[in-house]
Amino acid sequence: MKKMKVKAFLLALPLMMGALSGCANSGSKGLTIKFWHTFGQTVVDGLKSKIADFKKLVKENDGVDVNVEMKYQGGYDDIAKLISDGFSVKNTPTIAVAYPDNVADYIEVGKSAGVDFVVNLDQFIKSKEVGFGKEAWLGDKYDEEDFVEDFYEEGSAYTLEGTYSLPFLKSTEIMFYNMDLLVEVMKDYKPEFASSKTKIKEYMARISWTDFMDLCAQIKANMKKYSNMLEVPMWYDSDANYIITKMFQNDVPYTSIDSAGKGKIDFAKGSDAFDKVVDLLDDARSNYADGLFTTKGIKNTYGSDFFTNEKCIFSIGSSGGSGYNFPQADAFELGVCRVPASNNKPIYVSQGPTLAMFNDRGLDKDVNEKAQRYAWKFMKYITNGQVNAEICVNGSEGYVPVRHSAYETSFFQDFMAEGERYAQCYKVVVEDVNSEGGYLVSKAFKGSASLRDECGSMLTAALTAANKDAIPALVERAINNASLKM
Repeated sequence: MKKMKVKAFLLALPLMMGALSGCANSGSKGLTIKFWHTFGQTVVDGLKSKIADFKKLVKENDGVDVNVEMKYQGGYDDIAKLISDGFSVKNTPTIAVAYPDNVADYIEVGKSAGVDFVVNLDQFIKSKEVGFGKEAWLGDKYDEEDFVEDFYEEGSAYTLEGTYSLPFLKSTEIMFYNMDLLVEVMKDYKPEFASSKTKIKEYMARISWTDFMDLCAQIKANMKKYSNMLEVPMWYDSDANYIITKMFQNDVPYTSIDSAGKGKIDFAKGSDAFDKVVDLLDDARSNYADGLFTTKGIKNTYGSDFFTNEKCIFSIGSSGGSGYNFPQADAFELGVCRVPASNNKPIYVSQGPTLAMFNDRGLDKDVNEKAQRYAWKFMKYITNGQVNAEICVNGSEGYVPVRHSAYETSFFQDFMAEGERYAQCYKVVVEDVNSEGGYLVSKAFKGSASLRDECGSMLTAALTAANKDAIPALVERAINNASLKM
């Protein structure tokens, strides 16, 4: 830049440099990627280290100064509101963590305003320059087929054609059990096991839902014999996951996208699916009435405290929160297995953060596009096999990697071989869910998050219903309430 003697220009220079700071090498701050998240400190610490490595790699290979500006924005509901509200005042991130239902709502925010708010990632995925597997220096060695298929498929399960999110860290439901108490139960229930923990583990790894309820009935009938502290055999953390999973495992239609690109509830009143949902809810009601299990919706608290205090033998919750179910001071031996499945169909809800990219209406077109390009490179970097495995293992407290190559790294293999309690949980997800079961993938659309919540409330209410005749009205109410948000 030529030297200027005009004092007024020199005074204005800092403002100009601030406006140019989004351009590569045009200011001391360089290019800024705003990354809004919901993570706890352990994940944040891991990400900070990876951000420093990413910044160094970009500088060395592209000659660009990149600053990834992380900002904690509360829980998922908090960040969803901030992003939706921020659209109108032009205060939005470059990338953010979200659930697919949140991304669906962001897509609708843009559609309502006649603009593209959520970025279709296909423009990067299909690029010959920056697509998957094009930049080895980012650890970017493989194409999109390296992602666990069901995790990746979520990114295109929206009302618009294209890919609008990318999986980052994933979890699913698993079951924790008190091996010490279960050994005592099995002396009565399966005496042929001769108290063999190996046989018990093998049995629990493949037990069906029907047999599991029978086992819980055995425990309920003899609770005081096994422990004076027991209050209920099993605790299920998510009422919504319970009924939605049961629907998929029993081939009951849940949702779809209609010909007009609108979300559709597929178990409407008068359909066979409606009647099947009533049957599933009544089955749950009967088991609850018999004292076989309870839920967070009923008790308004998670089961982990009850489990670690030996008030229940089984706790079903997210693998992403595995640590909460670890007994203090090894008070008892922990067992972990996949959640018993209905209909010999072990598919489960996929949980955990996905990544979405946004058009920042507060930036000019060129700066916005450059920010998005490097945000994409960052998304590739933190999902490459090595980095993703390290983030998951070094502090995610139970999230699993999203790429096959992550599971094949020596780092992850060594961790699994150590047999530590988190490794126990990972092994169940990797071997018994990813490999032998799978994940249910439902369409995400405006109102799909509300439908999920209504399904949870529907189950909670059904558990305490007087009889089966009261349940159809609960299903109809859930459908009507969700439809108002669609």
